Amino acid sequence: MLPSSLKSIYQQYKADTDSVANWLATTANANGYQDNASSSNNVLAKSGRVKGKARKQAKASGQPRPGNLANKTRQIIRVRDFEPMASHIAKLDSVKVPHDLSVALERVIWVRKNFLKRLLDSGAEIEPGSDERHSFFVGVLEKVRNCLKPLMETGSFNADEAAEKAGEKSQEAFKNMFDVLQVYAPSESFLNAPDVAPKSATVLEYTVEQDESMEDAIFALVTLLGDYSRLRQEIKSLWADYEANRLDLAAAAVATNMAFELARSMEDEIAPIIRKHDGEAGELATTYFMGLCNLYGIDAGDKQPGDAYNLQAYDLAELCLATTSTLLTSYATGTSPTVVINYYNGKFGWYDEELGAKGKTNRAKWDQDKNAILKILPDLHFLSSNMGTGAVEDELIRGIGALMRDPDGVPPLWLSWAAQIYLDVLQFLGPNCGRGFDEMKQESLKIKKAMLNVPSSPERSRVLKAATKWDKDPIRACRDQMVKLGQLSRTMPPAWRFLRRNPIHCGLLLHNMRVNLHRSGVAYAATPGAVMCTTQLYQALRQEKLLSDQLAWEDVESFWKMQGDSAFFVGDPPKNREAYFKNYCLCLGVSVSNWAPTKRKGKVNVNTANRRNMKFNGWVSCVINRHLAPTGERLPLSSDLIEGILIEGRRHETMDGKGHIQPEIKGKAKDEPIDSVSLPPAALIRKVALNIHAEIPDIRFNYFTMHRSVWSFLTELKEEFTRLWGARFLQYIPTEDKLPYVVGYVFSTAAGQKGLTSDEKGEAVDAGIDAAAKVMRKFLEDGHGRVVKEQVETEVEPEELKDADFEEYLDPWRLDTLMKKLKRESQAGRGSGRGGAEEDCHMQ
Repeated sequence: MLPSSLKSIYQQYKADTDSVANWLATTANANGYQDNASSSNNVLAKSGRVKGKARKQAKASGQPRPGNLANKTRQIIRVRDFEPMASHIAKLDSVKVPHDLSVALERVIWVRKNFLKRLLDSGAEIEPGSDERHSFFVGVLEKVRNCLKPLMETGSFNADEAAEKAGEKSQEAFKNMFDVLQVYAPSESFLNAPDVAPKSATVLEYTVEQDESMEDAIFALVTLLGDYSRLRQEIKSLWADYEANRLDLAAAAVATNMAFELARSMEDEIAPIIRKHDGEAGELATTYFMGLCNLYGIDAGDKQPGDAYNLQAYDLAELCLATTSTLLTSYATGTSPTVVINYYNGKFGWYDEELGAKGKTNRAKWDQDKNAILKILPDLHFLSSNMGTGAVEDELIRGIGALMRDPDGVPPLWLSWAAQIYLDVLQFLGPNCGRGFDEMKQESLKIKKAMLNVPSSPERSRVLKAATKWDKDPIRACRDQMVKLGQLSRTMPPAWRFLRRNPIHCGLLLHNMRVNLHRSGVAYAATPGAVMCTTQLYQALRQEKLLSDQLAWEDVESFWKMQGDSAFFVGDPPKNREAYFKNYCLCLGVSVSNWAPTKRKGKVNVNTANRRNMKFNGWVSCVINRHLAPTGERLPLSSDLIEGILIEGRRHETMDGKGHIQPEIKGKAKDEPIDSVSLPPAALIRKVALNIHAEIPDIRFNYFTMHRSVWSFLTELKEEFTRLWGARFLQYIPTEDKLPYVVGYVFSTAAGQKGLTSDEKGEAVDAGIDAAAKVMRKFLEDGHGRVVKEQVETEVEPEELKDADFEEYLDPWRLDTLMKKLKRESQAGRGSGRGGAEEDCHMQ
């Protein structure tokens, strides 16, 4: 099976050609073939570590790297050397052509022949000599096949099946060429085939010389557009699942944003061959679009005012991403990079949420696309600037920022595709496009309400900073200031319009809030030890049958399941009263040597390795959240890196808080080793979405509330013991922070232990453990056993927080500072919000 890095269509095609070159060279050389002229002229190309600027960017981004692949030295084989090597191999009786190699050879021949034929049929202009070079390459491959045919299995590649996949010749030129590539569509056997582990040693590989013709550049472009098409369909499917309540908003948004990164890395793969022709993928796509228009007899330049092209070509433009590319180019070239506070003035009309994607004419579709993009571009521009940097920077924001810094203002193809995906999502949701904003706001309200009774702490501050980030709209606040300064007109979009029409960004904000809640909550709850001790007590009371089966502390059970036994017990959960006490002591860091018969009394031996650690769950969610932070220029996530994140996530699922495999699943982990996640791009993006969705219960669980709940229970237990034994009991709980020791008192009295430094073993007393059971029963009967779950399930109204004091978090954007800066720039004459003459400009 192909490694993940070779699963884009173009890389699969290149893998086929390289596999032919590699097998011919290695097999021929191993069997006495010599060609001094060939070997002396062939070039050695070494690939391995990323170096220079790319390496610095990868290091700065903190993104995981794929496994240590071989430091490969590749020798380039000339096409004309193929036939002599094949002729030499054909004379060997001991050699058989592997089945996979036969398929690769036949597939390359079929694809190259049919693609060029359909390209010529489409009317595309091929540079002089390109057709001859192409025919020469195909001819050489056919000669190789003829030489090796006696050594090949029959029926290795079904040309009729390939033709059926490609379909009959269509009236649509683009479809004709794209259908040829269906031979690289992943089949079920491809998806389910076992992975091949990468080699770690230095190996010598051979690769075919690069075809640098325009035909090959167009081939690379069409394969990229094919990959984009598959990804686009998968993303549409994810958002359909979201609309049907089968997928969480955050999962759909994170996967979509990761698809933007994957699209960028795919464009980077084919960039070298396209740049050989003095251009970028986006420019070649535009040129290709114009050629298709000519083929269909459409004059692309015959357009109405305000149109980017002749709207008869709307479908062709959408396939080639010309619609979004022209809109991005128009904004980038018509807006000063320093003018980050402006807005679309409605010159060409307004986006119709009710209509969504239901426009029946090309004119209606174009108007919807244009008005939606023109509306959001100023917002993305603002958020990409130093003035609008937030906690989350999605790839659209990052891409627009880079575009505005580009002196040429030429959008990369991946950014045009990402803008098209934004349109797909917005228009698909139609009048429900604001649902994501509502869900994000509701989660923010729930988190803020949960923090009301949490004492001030760094952890609480981090959570509230994320939850209150968009309580004020910084875009609207800055525009209001510009109005006061006379730089903008008073007619402007309402507050939070950016979020209301951007469910992707809302989902990322939602994800960021949840991850901050989880990581800060775990740190907050772990230190006092109350949740650990209370879980130990709950297990003991269950073991002693002092709680009925109908009376469950649901929050504790959920917490226990998420953290695993190793967060509360040294070894298996204890079964008797002496074991409860021993486990309690060990978890506090006491050494097991204290129970040795020969140990001298009077001093407690300590073993800090016994102390229990809580773990952070949702490893994939946490890693991706770090990736959403504004970091400046960095490399995009490739398929390899995304798969690496998923693999690490699966590994972390099996670990405890100390990074060890949890004892209760150690046997299962051995039986089910963590293999690589090997999927084509579209399936990989869905895997990301499902992984994020599965982790939501873990990262949404409120550890602050869990801690407050068990602290309330332990307080009631202390009061009950004080009532039973008087003030002398308080000597065991000298200060408030020692409240978890009340559980140790229960275990020590139940086990008849006077302490670890005493030789005496007292009589076991049931009063303490019975009182603990009584208090816990009452606590649960009063409905305190599922407060965390109820927080998640209960809607919060904004009025419930009208008296909440979040004063210190009311200006997370430092709006006061921004307002002063805007005023200074306005007075200095640098605050214009227009990019041109008012009567011509569609931005204010």
